[in-house]
Parts: sequence; structure tokens; C-alpha cells
Amino acid sequence: MNTRPRVIVHILQSIDGRVAGSFFSSAYDLIDEYGAIRHELDGDCVIYGATTARQLLARGHFDRSRFAHDRVPGGDYVAETDGFMFVILDPNGTLGFESAHATRGDMEGHIVQLLRADVDKAYLSYLRSIGVSYILAGIGAFDVKMALRKLNHLFGRKRALLMGGGYANGTFAAADCVDELSIVIAPDAEVASGQPALFETMPGLTAKPLSFDLAEVRQLPHSGVWLHYTR
Repeated sequence: MNTRPRVIVHILQSIDGRVAGSFFSSAYDLIDEYGAIRHELDGDCVIYGATTARQLLARGHFDRSRFAHDRVPGGDYVAETDGFMFVILDPNGTLGFESAHATRGDMEGHIVQLLRADVDKAYLSYLRSIGVSYILAGIGAFDVKMALRKLNHLFGRKRALLMGGGYANGTFAAADCVDELSIVIAPDAEVASGQPALFETMPGLTAKPLSFDLAEVRQLPHSGVWLHYTR
């Protein structure tokens, strides 16, 4: 079980490398191009970090008191294996959902949570109750490589589009699990500090620099640019 999906970071960012901030109000002119390139990349799942997923997908509420005394079978939980999937990096188990499926623009699919193996068992019971699949990887610290191997082995995923935020991107990069970069650059500078960059890491997490080869440069409408890098 050593095979993992190919991981492609697909992101819309400012000229100064920010992936969130006020610049998005003018960068929306590039949303259609960003979506079209996503289709070209042909991923069978999208990976979001918890912060991004909370903004885009998480609409429910986890009431721990309802599940605190439930007995939960050990191991991962696979509710569905077919079709497109939203995979969410949420190691601590913080998000609530209305159902096991979500819609974002023209994407619709089953939700799979990536969690630490020592996450609250009540949270696992909650996910099972609404049919959300989950993968357990790592105790104390999340194990990216293990999670990706399971994503391939249990769910058959081959090409994963990692679409932010900066800390989710950084977590996979620090584990040397980013194979391609697909960067749409808006003609705007965020300027203000404090917004996340393309890759961010939590304090104490060490990471080695990653090198890529430029595969394609494409000029886009509205003064945008697409940079495609591979390894």
C-alpha cells in the first residue's frame, strides 16, 4: 500500500503570493479561468484545509453530548468509494456537516475527513451518523503520507487537487507530498501583511525546500497568468 495520489496544488493568488485577503474582490474576474484550468487538471478529488472547508462546505454542527458515550469501531470508515470527493484536512475533528455530500460551484461529491488517529471518538461517531467517511492517520501529529496512501487504497483516488488554504498546502509540502503547482496569479497585490501565503507551516514544523520544473506559462484574460510547475 505504497501508492498515493498525485497531488497538484491549484490556487488563485495575488502577485505578492497571498492566497487570501482583500485582493479577491477584484480577482473574481479570473474565477472562470481558474475553474477551467481545474477541469484541465482532471482531479478525482479536491483537498481543502479545515479553515477553507469551514468557509465553503461546513454547514452543520457537532453536538458532542449526543455522541459522548457511543462505542465506535476501530479503524477508518468508508461510506462511499465512487464519484468525485471533497477531502478535508481536519486533524483535530472540528467541522460539522449537514450531510455526507457537498456542492461547490460545479463540483459535487462525497465528503472524506482526514483525521488524527487519536481524535475524539465522539466525533467519529458523529461522522458515522451522517455518513461522512474518514481516514485516521498519525497519533499526536497528522501523518500526511499515510493519509494519502489510504486515500488511494480505500477510495481509489489517483489525482488530488490541493486547493488551500496556505496551511493545508504547507502541511503537504512539508511532507514532500506535492507533485505539481498550478498557480493562477491575479494582477493585484494584497500588500497588507498577515494573510497566508501559498505555503505556510505551523510553528515547530520543519520542512525542506522543494524544487520544481516550469512546464507551462499561459497568459490569461484580465491580465492574469497561469504558471504550471512539475517535479
